[in-house]
Amino acid sequence: MKNLKFPKNIKNNLETIIFFNDLLSDKNKEIYYSMKGIEFFEASIVPYFHSINMQLYKTHENIFYDNINTEIEAFFLKNKYAKNFNKKYLDLSLEDKHKTYIEFTTMEKDAEDAFYIIERNIKNKNLINFNDNIQSSFISLVGELANNSYEHGNIDKAYFCGQYFPRISKLSFSISNLGNTIVENVKQKNSNFLNQKCLEWIFELGTTTRKDGTSGGQGLYELRNIVHKLKGNITVISGNDYYNIDKNNNIEYQFLENKYAGTTFIIDIYYNREVKLWKRW
Repeated sequence: MKNLKFPKNIKNNLETIIFFNDLLSDKNKEIYYSMKGIEFFEASIVPYFHSINMQLYKTHENIFYDNINTEIEAFFLKNKYAKNFNKKYLDLSLEDKHKTYIEFTTMEKDAEDAFYIIERNIKNKNLINFNDNIQSSFISLVGELANNSYEHGNIDKAYFCGQYFPRISKLSFSISNLGNTIVENVKQKNSNFLNQKCLEWIFELGTTTRKDGTSGGQGLYELRNIVHKLKGNITVISGNDYYNIDKNNNIEYQFLENKYAGTTFIIDIYYNREVKLWKRW
């Protein structure tokens, strides 16, 4: 059994992504997660963490979790992910008194539409406070991103979680799936593309990997524009590739050593939900 010590802070950054990617190189049959030293776990990392675990369960017999400190345990109880650690959490939860958590949700292709799940967890909790046009557009684009997990990933499940941080006026959430990777899909249409070019291509206007000839390619382009105007960033982890677009539209790319058998989109946007954003773009 391998004992893996988790870092103190688990945030949306390349260091965290590499830490979880390195778990995929483990050759043991059992893994022991030493999590008692964690002081902060960003909610937008939870779907990626869950997807990594689901991939590990295909090659490992067990994953064991060390005693989690009280603060981090409360975090997992509030966002409803704790039950994935141990059966003792199945009937336990903590109230989200300040309505800042996006519950960990397994979205299924043939169940409730992703648009309604996104709307219930973001709009209905007042986690966004844009004017109606921007709000509707944002919810629609995020819903499309979730539904694309099924179509482009050729998979029937996707994972969703996040949190609003009032002190820094930040909403951070992510959507993960264990389906076809972006590079696998893009190279079916553009076989000469390098991996980084595949990630750049999906954010261009009018590009799509659909095979039936139907139009597309506006969703990620428009979502990137809204995120940019909200001084946010988009992170994509797919296969062996890490790709980040920051608030200044700067690109950071990293080839990851181990292949993650899926795709995760992490979105961060900044605004004060207590102040109505009326600006029209």
